[in-house]
Amino acid sequence: MAKPNILGSRLGWKASLLAGACLAACAFAAPASASPTYAFQQTIAGPGGRSISGYDLSVFDPSNQLYYLTDRTNNGIDVYSAATNSYVTQIGAGLFTGATSSNDNAGPNGLYLSNTTAGGKILVAGNGASNLLAFNLNAAGTAATGAPLTVSTAVVGTPSPQNRVDGVAYAPGPKTILAANNASNPGYLTLVDAVTGTVLKSLLLNGQPGTPNVADQGVEATIFNTARNTFFVAVPTLNAASATDPGGVIEVDPTSGSIIMTYSFASLGLAGTCSPTGLVQGAGAAMFVACSDPGATGSILLDPAGTGSIRIASGIRGGDQTAYDPTNNTFFEAARFQPGGPVIGVIDASTLAVQLLPGADNIHSIAVDPVSNEVFVATSRNSATKPNPYCTNGCIAVFSTAAATAVPEPGSLPVMAAGFIGLLGLAWMRCRV
Repeated sequence: MAKPNILGSRLGWKASLLAGACLAACAFAAPASASPTYAFQQTIAGPGGRSISGYDLSVFDPSNQLYYLTDRTNNGIDVYSAATNSYVTQIGAGLFTGATSSNDNAGPNGLYLSNTTAGGKILVAGNGASNLLAFNLNAAGTAATGAPLTVSTAVVGTPSPQNRVDGVAYAPGPKTILAANNASNPGYLTLVDAVTGTVLKSLLLNGQPGTPNVADQGVEATIFNTARNTFFVAVPTLNAASATDPGGVIEVDPTSGSIIMTYSFASLGLAGTCSPTGLVQGAGAAMFVACSDPGATGSILLDPAGTGSIRIASGIRGGDQTAYDPTNNTFFEAARFQPGGPVIGVIDASTLAVQLLPGADNIHSIAVDPVSNEVFVATSRNSATKPNPYCTNGCIAVFSTAAATAVPEPGSLPVMAAGFIGLLGLAWMRCRV
């Protein structure tokens, strides 16, 4: 009977232990980014299979997984389901101006969905000819209950022609709506009583004390920040007389309609351009801002605490609408003016790491369902000069989280290498005994 090789066994045991420990550490190595990877999943056709080439913005209702899109081609607000990935119905059909020869008076435009209130939910949409429509929705969110509240923002003292209402938002406490006329000169804001439809205040952004001078550069996305209980508005330029002003964001009191704070990106340290358009609230009070200027360094994460601070998400610019998924702390951006071609940006809200997906011509509308984590992006009709990689007649392109690959993250490679060296050492010692 051969004598056991005690030395070889001990050395083999130690090498195995080292390799196992290294491989175990590898298995638990932290990923480079907390956000999942997204990939194209499928398309959804427009109402009755018709084109939706003329559209504007969109929003998801997480309580029922319904997606609402302002559809100018079919003159209404389209409703789609992320639960079935299908078209459901249309709200306000024929009540808007529809597609026109100019976006300045087209509609519907901006869109905002309130949280649940005592009377259900309120869906507000900007329209052409300087007015907005507010719909009370049924419990299912698929139909309006009664006629919408229609309000004109064209009052004495506002510019003429007033042109369309674009961004809109609703404050549940005072029950007010803030509407942004972005195609007027100067652009202006209107505070509306959402119960009576009374115009409470018109705020011309003409450079008078306490207001930015936007001239004909407009005002963009308008949101209600639930952490601060105030409105925020993206402003492409705070001083139209300056060719280098990158713009910023203003905070508006939902009761008085007065400007509370102006967050100038130049004053907050931004070197270069931006021209803010899309604006969405993330975790807490922080907001993600799309810079529509393709020459911008990137998009911006604005923290409004104190006098404000900013961080840059490099690699994504030229965008319009932005969206946020709280379940995985991820921002999204539809960037039609991205240098090199339109893209869809997936941005980790913690690290601001960016994943880019192929876009389509004129993509500027994006929304995310936090239940399924699906991202819905409206796309335009295909053409010979501007091909749509997802469909030919204009559709909703759906993106979803992709399965994780087995490729290790870069940070784990040295640990894996140590494990393999340990295994090689084990094999060498066994050959020696």
